[in-house]
Amino acid sequence: MTLKKCDIIKKPARIVGFSYIADLQGCGTIRVIYPSLLLPHLRIKGYNFSSFYSAYFINDVDFYKNFTYVQFQRPATKNHLSIFKHFRDNIRSKSKTPLFYEIDDLLTDIPKWNFAHEYYCQNIEYIKEMMSIADGMTVSTDKLKEIYSEYNNNIEVIPNHLPKFIWGDIYPKHEYEPNIERPLIMWAGSQNHFAQKHMKDVEGGDFGSKLMNFIRKTVNDYRWVFSGSYPIELEDIKNKIEIHGWKSVLEYPKHFKDLEPDICIAPLEKCVFNEAKSDIKTLEFTAVGAPGIYSKIEPYKKMTLQADNDEEMISMIEMLAKDIDMRKRVYNKDRKTVNGQLWWEKNNNMKFYIDSYLRLINKKLEK
Repeated sequence: MTLKKCDIIKKPARIVGFSYIADLQGCGTIRVIYPSLLLPHLRIKGYNFSSFYSAYFINDVDFYKNFTYVQFQRPATKNHLSIFKHFRDNIRSKSKTPLFYEIDDLLTDIPKWNFAHEYYCQNIEYIKEMMSIADGMTVSTDKLKEIYSEYNNNIEVIPNHLPKFIWGDIYPKHEYEPNIERPLIMWAGSQNHFAQKHMKDVEGGDFGSKLMNFIRKTVNDYRWVFSGSYPIELEDIKNKIEIHGWKSVLEYPKHFKDLEPDICIAPLEKCVFNEAKSDIKTLEFTAVGAPGIYSKIEPYKKMTLQADNDEEMISMIEMLAKDIDMRKRVYNKDRKTVNGQLWWEKNNNMKFYIDSYLRLINKKLEK
């Protein structure tokens, strides 16, 4: 049987990404693993998408020949730089596979009270050199792009999203069982938001002294819940507040939702490091179904309740605590604001994701 010209089936173009991950319990999962799992399900006529990742370097030129790009997520050390250079000199030169640097934080200006400060200070020159070597970078915010453009002028901003297949449906507590008596007020985050006990002669963090004094005074009025860490200044009242330890990135969504917060707070100290942060807390608070109160800072500039200082945050907490209707209004307005960004699976967010990588190599998906 002879096939006619019109019978020949054109194979779809393959777009294949590969990532090396430094952080399996944070940004590496949120920004690399989740979209890697979802990318094969993206359906655009004429294309076939897939993505792979590893925490271990593979030193085989042939392995890379069919990848559209290779990215390294948050490499930082001298050893990472050696691998980066090896890839450039011995693999990229032969396979022609573009090399990208992925980062979700401002590594060049970490506050001293942040546990990671010393580590990145020791490695900052290696980081800058890798950024300069890379064919392009992906970051989560416009501020990061602005700052890192000193080291690389080919940068794409890919906003953070949440995976709906992990977070599930949204059930706002104010719709089924709101608390007016002793509402649950929750903060969730890592130990990098506060100075830690073992850090000598270092203090500070994202909680101001007036806010912590307010917490002290209201332990009987509100159910204060800290998940992941808490300010060491509250050590003496830790038996009067509720403290939950670290949860893995896969446990965290269910843990957060099981606590059923009435109100969530996201205080951030005003500094360049925090100005460059993503707005992921706005997404988490929306997914968990709770209204949020945020510091008045770049990541949260679109949210309804933004506090310029401790006094304003305290006032907003008091208002929401006693007014369930206000909780509903604030939550519904904020949910509408972030709805398009909320889920990886919605609003063509996965298409934007892969389009961003193709733009780094001057390509685009044909319509």
